[in-house]
Parts: sequence; C-alpha cells; structure tokens
Amino acid sequence: MFYLGSFVGGLFFVYLLAALWEWVIFKRVFDDPLKGKMSSVGAAWLTGGFLAGWGMADGGPYYWPAFLLYFPSALVIAFFAYRKGHRLRESQPTNVDEIFS
Repeated sequence: MFYLGSFVGGLFFVYLLAALWEWVIFKRVFDDPLKGKMSSVGAAWLTGGFLAGWGMADGGPYYWPAFLLYFPSALVIAFFAYRKGHRLRESQPTNVDEIFS
C-alpha cells in the first residue's frame, strides 16, 4: 500500500514541479516545446527525488532509493508531456509566410 501512495503522491508532486520548472525556466530557454516539456519533467524528477531523500530519511542518512520511488510517476508524466509537446511542435508555423499571414 505504501508504493501505491508513493505513486499517486509522486504523480501529483512531479506534475506540479514539472509545471513550475517549465513556467520558470524551460519555456524561455528552449524554442522547441517538446524539449522544454521533457526537460521540465526530468528536472522535476530530480528535484522530487532530491527532496524526498531527506524527507524519507527520518533522522537517518540520506535515503537514495527515493529517486526510484518517483521514477514510475515521472515516466507517466513524461509520456503525457511528450504527447503534448509533440502536438505543440506540429502546430507551430514553419516558415515566415505562415507566421505573418
């Protein structure tokens, strides 16, 4: 039951962190929406695993398996982010005539 709760909580946590990372940095850094969305999910997974390592330590040493607990959630979010980024990439204008018409 602990793993199911970690998965559901990880989905929520990784989604919020990915949205935050994308809004703060990656939307402005990358021209390609697919790269920005996938980078934001990767950064969210690393941030979430980093913070959860201290949260799950309970006064002991750093809990390194926290990265593995958030990995399945990050994969699900990455799948949906890939689909959204791919749709955004295809809908972007490709030449000057499409942009200024």
